[in-house]
Amino acid sequence: MNDRMPLKDAAQHFGVKLDRLRRAAWDGRLAARLVGNQWFVEPSEVTRFLRDGGRRPEQSTPTTEQRGGAMARIIAVAVPKGGTGKTTTTINLGAALAEQGQRVLLVDFDPQGNLTQALGLRPSELEHTSYSAIKYFLSCFEPRLDLAIRSTTMGVDLVPTSARLNLANDELAVAIQREFILQKLLAPLAPRYDIILIDTLPYLGVLVVNALVAAQEVLVPLQAEYLATESVSLMMDQVQLMRRSGLNPSLRVLGILLTMVDQRTVIHREAVEYARKVFGGQVPVFPTMVKRSVRFPESQASHQSILAYDPEGDGARAYRELAKEVLRGAS
Repeated sequence: MNDRMPLKDAAQHFGVKLDRLRRAAWDGRLAARLVGNQWFVEPSEVTRFLRDGGRRPEQSTPTTEQRGGAMARIIAVAVPKGGTGKTTTTINLGAALAEQGQRVLLVDFDPQGNLTQALGLRPSELEHTSYSAIKYFLSCFEPRLDLAIRSTTMGVDLVPTSARLNLANDELAVAIQREFILQKLLAPLAPRYDIILIDTLPYLGVLVVNALVAAQEVLVPLQAEYLATESVSLMMDQVQLMRRSGLNPSLRVLGILLTMVDQRTVIHREAVEYARKVFGGQVPVFPTMVKRSVRFPESQASHQSILAYDPEGDGARAYRELAKEVLRGAS
C-alpha cells in the first residue's frame, strides 16, 4: 500500500468526518483507492484535499479539449433495474431545467423508446434516430447526431430512438473503440446545450457503458423498496469500474433520487430511511423525493411533462426542487 492509510484512520488523523472523505472519494474529489470494501488514501492527498477546500485534483478534472470541446454537463440517468422512473425523471427533470432557463437536450438511448413516445413521436416513422447516427458513424466515422434532433413542446430538444437500437449491441461489439461512440456523437452538440440528459436501458451492457463514458455525472433513481437497493449498489460498482479502468476516470455519482415514494406506508418509510443510511455516507442522496402518483403516467399519455399537466401538484414541485439541486451540484 506504500504510505496509504485506511480512510477511517485518515479521518481520525486529520480530524475530519469519515463521511466527508468517503463521499469525496466516491465522486473523485479525493484521490483514493478502493481495495475490496475499504478505501485507502495517501496522507499528502488528504492534506491537498483540505487545503483546496474539497476540490478535486486538477488531473481528475477533464479539460474542454479532453471532453471533445464539450460545454454541457452530460448526465446519464441510469440504474440496472426497470420501473424505477428513469424515463419519468429524464422528461420532468429536463422540463424543470428548461423552466430554469437551461438549454436542454434529452437523448433516448433505450431501445424501448419510452422517452421518444412520451414526447409524442412514433419511433417507426422516424428516419433519423440515435441508432441511425451510430450506424452512420460506424460506416464513415462522421458524427451526425444533429440530424436526429427534434424540438418539443416541453421546451427541450430530443434525440429519439427506435427498437432498431437493439441492433447496436452486436454492431458495437466489433467496432473500434466501441465504448466511446456516444461520446463522439455528442461532442459536436455539447456546446449548444447547458445540460444533456441520457435515458438508459434497465440493464448493463455496451449501450449503458457508452452512456457512462459520455457522461460526467450519473443520476441514479431508486424506487423506495428494499429489493431495489441491490441495483443501486451494482450501479455504484459500475461507476467505480469505469473510473478504475480508465474509460471515464472523472465519472461521479451526482446523486441518488428516491422515487415512487408513499410515506403513508411503514415499508416505504423504512425503505427511505434504509437507503439514506446505506448510501448517504458514500454518495449524495437528494433531499427531494418523488411521490408515487397516477399523474405521471397520465401526463406521459398526453405527451406533457408533469410541470405542464399538473403544475401545482407534488410531482411538479418535486422536479422543480430537483432541478435546483442539480444546478447546485447536489453538494
